[in-house]
Amino acid sequence: MPIILWGILSVIAVYDLKENRIPNKLLITIIVVKTFFLVSVNMDSFLDSLISGTALFGLGFIFFILRAMSPGDVKLLATIGFASGITQFGSLLFYLTMAGGLVATFCLFDAISKGYKPKSVKQKTNELALTKDLINVPHSRYEQKLVMPFAPSVVIGLALFYYFN
Repeated sequence: MPIILWGILSVIAVYDLKENRIPNKLLITIIVVKTFFLVSVNMDSFLDSLISGTALFGLGFIFFILRAMSPGDVKLLATIGFASGITQFGSLLFYLTMAGGLVATFCLFDAISKGYKPKSVKQKTNELALTKDLINVPHSRYEQKLVMPFAPSVVIGLALFYYFN
């Protein structure tokens, strides 16, 4: 992977940490740089990159439907899939999952140290049972969910993937 892509990914990770969003301009920049690289060096790998990007987009979209991921994270996964290509796809998923779990664990520890107390399933069920009119109940974007920036864990997982493969 070209060094310019690592620089852009680092900027994305820092931006996600600070602003809790991933700029589309930077994702498009990664796609353009990788497309230029693929066209100038090896056109056969372009289809492999498209397949990998589509597969990771589909996987991320499933998590988006389950409300476990935000749209920017899904776009980031698709971009990472396109940038890395289809070779050793299972290994890429493994390292992304391990890095995501590691970062999530540290985010949980950080939140607990700041007084975060997650609700139990019983508490959530009781709240829903007491609420008769669910349509007019105001709710925030994340409600009481513990959220974490996803881009840093993706960059860490991608670095692990390229280091160990």
